[in-house]
Amino acid sequence: MKRLIGTLLEKRKQNSETPRHEKPDESMKWSPPPQPNTSTFGGNETAITSAVTQTHCGTVANPNQCSSILSASSDLASIETEPIANAEGDAMICGVHQTPGNTPEGNVFSLPDFEESLKETITNKGTNTLFTETLALYNGYQLHRLTKFYQDRLEQAIEEGVEDISSRLTQKECFSPQEHKKLTELTHSGRKRQSSKLLLNMVMGKGSQARIVMWESFVKMRPTLYKLNKIMTEIQEQGASLVNEVTIDRGVPDVSSDMIAIQRLHKETLQKQCEKLEVKTILIKEKVRTFQLVDRYTELTIISDLRHRKLVEHELLARGRAHEEWRQKQLRGQLEKIRTDKLFHSSFSKGSHLPSSQRSGSDSPTGTSAVVSGVAGIGKTTMVQKIVHDWSTGKIYPHFHFVFAFKFRDLNRLHDRTTLNRLIGEQYPYLRGVLDELWKHQETLLFILDGLDEFRGRIDFADSRRDTEPQRRCTEPEFRCKLSDIVYSLIQKKLLPGCSVLVTSRPTALQLLAKARVSVWAEILGFVGEERREYFHKFFEDQEVAAAVYSHVEENELLLTMCYNPSYCWILALSLGPFFTRKHSHKQRVPKTVTQLFSYYIYSILSHHSVKMESPRDVMLKIGEMAFTGVSHRNIVFNDEDLFKYNLQPSQFHSGFLMELVERESSEHSVVYTFPHLTIQEFVAALAQFLSPNTGNLQQHLNKAHREEDGRFEIFLHFVAGLSSPRAAQPLEKFLGPFVHQTTCAVIDWLKEKLKAQIRDTDTVTAKRKLLNTLHYLFEAQNQALAQLTLGSVHTLTFGNFSSEKALRLTPIDCVVVSQAIGLCDTIKQLNLSSCYIQEEGLQRLVAALHKCKELL
Repeated sequence: MKRLIGTLLEKRKQNSETPRHEKPDESMKWSPPPQPNTSTFGGNETAITSAVTQTHCGTVANPNQCSSILSASSDLASIETEPIANAEGDAMICGVHQTPGNTPEGNVFSLPDFEESLKETITNKGTNTLFTETLALYNGYQLHRLTKFYQDRLEQAIEEGVEDISSRLTQKECFSPQEHKKLTELTHSGRKRQSSKLLLNMVMGKGSQARIVMWESFVKMRPTLYKLNKIMTEIQEQGASLVNEVTIDRGVPDVSSDMIAIQRLHKETLQKQCEKLEVKTILIKEKVRTFQLVDRYTELTIISDLRHRKLVEHELLARGRAHEEWRQKQLRGQLEKIRTDKLFHSSFSKGSHLPSSQRSGSDSPTGTSAVVSGVAGIGKTTMVQKIVHDWSTGKIYPHFHFVFAFKFRDLNRLHDRTTLNRLIGEQYPYLRGVLDELWKHQETLLFILDGLDEFRGRIDFADSRRDTEPQRRCTEPEFRCKLSDIVYSLIQKKLLPGCSVLVTSRPTALQLLAKARVSVWAEILGFVGEERREYFHKFFEDQEVAAAVYSHVEENELLLTMCYNPSYCWILALSLGPFFTRKHSHKQRVPKTVTQLFSYYIYSILSHHSVKMESPRDVMLKIGEMAFTGVSHRNIVFNDEDLFKYNLQPSQFHSGFLMELVERESSEHSVVYTFPHLTIQEFVAALAQFLSPNTGNLQQHLNKAHREEDGRFEIFLHFVAGLSSPRAAQPLEKFLGPFVHQTTCAVIDWLKEKLKAQIRDTDTVTAKRKLLNTLHYLFEAQNQALAQLTLGSVHTLTFGNFSSEKALRLTPIDCVVVSQAIGLCDTIKQLNLSSCYIQEEGLQRLVAALHKCKELL
């Protein structure tokens, strides 16, 4: 036993012995393709300089204040005064010299001269030499503005290098020994972000010498700090345009006097629309609880990049694996967090300061297009609500005078050609008379388009015919176009090129944007760490119940992993709460699998509406068949026509359990229906299989779903397997009647057939993945006899390979499932986990079963 654990620990050590800041595996990152040279989103000068002109909350005005700062609170807040641009020219010293092309003649220099100087530096020199010479083209004032422009990102980037940077600054007599000691103490106490923030504030409060020394330190540390290297690479690549952008001081544009009143009305309207946050319950007396948005909103972790993973898995499972990768990347300092107020007018807006050679022929400024991705239920729509609320109350985006927010699910009602003017006028009638005036100041406009994955129209950004066919061109707000052409033209800067656009989407629709001109890519990761616990304590008024529910979740690896997603937390809280609030509850019956959890969620809805239900089995079968069609075609939004196809009536969704099971959203022009979460839709689709009397082709349907490689049926199959378990079926049978016995038998036979075939075939990664998925199905089924029958005589389980490309990465959830499978075997002659990147949490899940393994690879 000890030898086996030691072997696994040693393998884990070998797999994790990579440099802390090594370059990430590019195969795991979704990288938008290079933009064409005709890109038009490169010139929003107003956007860029706003980040430069904003005063950072922790900056020091006077170099003499540094000593007093050290003893003050860590939340440094003072006023920064920038160096006078022409004061001394601040010639670069400490190895970085003033060049003839960088004379302190005002704050702006000749762009062609700069580009020519830059070309001269690009010889056969190393990256660090090139960057040093690039910095030499900045005078002291420009370097100050550059540092300020990147200050928020530098705080993250240098966390692991504060002590070394401070040492160099102390050696060069820019810092005193006392200042260095304070920074060192903060670093050693684990407050690395605080120490990096303090270091930058101190440097910004001192003269140009300190900034020169700090950037020299960055050059030396560049190879070991991934995020720092990323910033420095951006500075090199953006060249002269970046120097101009950080140097020219542009303030927030004023609203014209005749537009002040209409802007005030617009902000008041949006604030009223967004100030309340509604949280659904499944109770008859209190269907919805309403809270102030500012009181209940919890900031989610958002990163300024997209990680690539072919969507061959359901998002729930993919996210479980991605979280494990995220933790490793975070340790190596490779992920940059981004706040929502930095999506525009900040250094993250990569396309906003492209060199002039990469801009379009027009000299007019172009806005920024930003995309925020996140799986279903992660909080994209609530994030949009918070952004609109914060703008309307003056907290963010002062450069935008007007913000227009649309949901794609609402736009689906439009089947005829329309105009942008009409879209705005219908949603904001009070703006109809001032649209022409608004379009004159495009750079002050922000369009928010929420839920691209729900859009039923087709948008092909790679289709060049959109730019040549007259009927598809949409270059003016009054042009009548298809809605898809309007959206395309806004994002591609063909329509109102000066405006900015924010798009949200699930990852499944990101391929639509692969050829789009996007400046900022971001992804919502969801709850991390203690944020999960915080959610449950906010959900329950009784803190003892909250603690008991979260304790149960913590003990169940499957449920805990789900808690990265606010929607899953909501389902968990609704489903588990009753088990810990009833005086005589049966704690041993608390759900332990995902299927059991969702079974109790539906049970809770049915139990609150048992008096008012008519033919609940028949209604659930119909809604389940509609849900299955949606899963098959990747459709999550339904309309009245869809209801009629399955003999459902819209009136049925005004009361009873259907009102809780399906959300109904109505607008002036249309009504749409959605399940609260995609996973609920998948569960109801699986449930319908056990209610239908037609069982003849079930195995054929299951085989077809299992062969689908895009992941759309993966969780559906989890639930089908799980509902074959009496533990998951019994609560629902109380209201829906007995499940069809033939269906349960057919599912068990299908599982047995799949397991026997796949255990023998593990040569490829795809085959290993299918075996692991089938073991997940077996775990959900909780069928001891079936597991013993199929796994009892198994001698070899292979998930690894000496080549990491042919091995599976196993997450803690996977390890739970593998551990159970091993436990059901008589004896395992060989367990191959080589190159499976099992981390400590996964190892803990495996240990209990490893005594059955004779050989561990």
